[in-house]
Amino acid sequence: MFWEKYNKIHKIYFTHNKIDYDILEGVMCKEAKILLIISAIFTFAMGLSGIFVNVFFWRQTSEFIVIVIYNLMHYLSTPIGFILAGIVAKKKNGIWSLRIGLAIFAIFYGLMLLVGGRGILYIYLLGIIYGMATGFYWLAFNTLSFDFTCTNNRDTFNGFNGSCAGIAAAVAPITSAFIISRFTSNKGYSIVFSATLALFVVLILVSLTLKCKNYGSRINYKLAFGRNCREWGIIRKATLLWGFRDVIIAFTVNILIIQATGSELSLGKLTFIALLLSSASYVLVQKIIKPPKRSLAVYIGTIGSYAAVLIVAYKVIYSTLMLYVLLDAFFLPFFLIQLSSSSFNVINRAHDEDMRVEYMINKDIVLNMGRIISAVILIILLSIFKKSSILKLYLIFIGLAPIASGFFLRQLKEVLGGGCVPEPKAPMSNEDQQ
Repeated sequence: MFWEKYNKIHKIYFTHNKIDYDILEGVMCKEAKILLIISAIFTFAMGLSGIFVNVFFWRQTSEFIVIVIYNLMHYLSTPIGFILAGIVAKKKNGIWSLRIGLAIFAIFYGLMLLVGGRGILYIYLLGIIYGMATGFYWLAFNTLSFDFTCTNNRDTFNGFNGSCAGIAAAVAPITSAFIISRFTSNKGYSIVFSATLALFVVLILVSLTLKCKNYGSRINYKLAFGRNCREWGIIRKATLLWGFRDVIIAFTVNILIIQATGSELSLGKLTFIALLLSSASYVLVQKIIKPPKRSLAVYIGTIGSYAAVLIVAYKVIYSTLMLYVLLDAFFLPFFLIQLSSSSFNVINRAHDEDMRVEYMINKDIVLNMGRIISAVILIILLSIFKKSSILKLYLIFIGLAPIASGFFLRQLKEVLGGGCVPEPKAPMSNEDQQ
């Protein structure tokens, strides 16, 4: 009955991380489901503290340039973390890198509790540690996402991940904002950072349930740093341009909301509504955007997100900030799912599945190059022009980045159109598996 069911579907897939199980169309394996659980808990943990770390530093200095410097340290160290995580993943497997990343995040929040109100004195060190943790975690997550999915269920995985993570990310900020607003001084922040630390300990324990054979190989540095195939060169350009906007605009808008309202609770409420909307948008994209409509999805996502930027750049008040947050939350998933899935699918087209770690390192390097360039430009502008109006002009400028990114992404017509599934592999005999 087992093989009759497979033969009826006519598609048999094997993951490329040497785990011997089959993936049916639209069906995720056990490891993929555990990874979704880890992603949801991780997103909740980061949602509790992530946006409020920037606010915490802002409360201590009221200087925007300090926040940008902290984030710049993060962007500079993240590629280093990616490379080190890649070495571990190739020698052992991606699960080891995942656990190390989670442990470093735990160390970061432990340090935040230790230094307390003196955190601004250690902003360079804290930024570097956070970046290293980010590099280890996301190299592992991206690699394992590839390992535990195939081209036929990758959109499903990304859709569920975006939806589940969106719900977790929505609930977390308003929870932490409520806690912070209930206490004076830094006590609320201490409670939030403590809860985040506890969640990372839980995540380390959950990661112990993942199983994967060791890869036992070395990194191909030529692939990790090179342009590789033509299609991957396009992915690199699209990713670089997306990185130019990415989190720079996110923490900028968050600080503007704090400036406009003076309340962490207002930021938490807005984030809650926006991320619920984003979660619904991920589900919508998963349901209605099929391969023939992926190029249209890129148009919708990029143009819609830029319209949101223009609204907030026109006038920075609470109502326009709220409108920006909501529109951006709805439209961005149309673009981001296509960028994420296309990256993995190009690797499938190139039949370089065994080099997936190198591709993940490669992609993260260009992503953080975009972030670094954007952060450096912003630091220069803030140093030269003291007026806050410079932020409006910069928002308009970096808001164009997704449109440029989408221009390159739409060049991958065959990938977006679904022509990226490799020939099914025949099942291995027991002798081959030994």
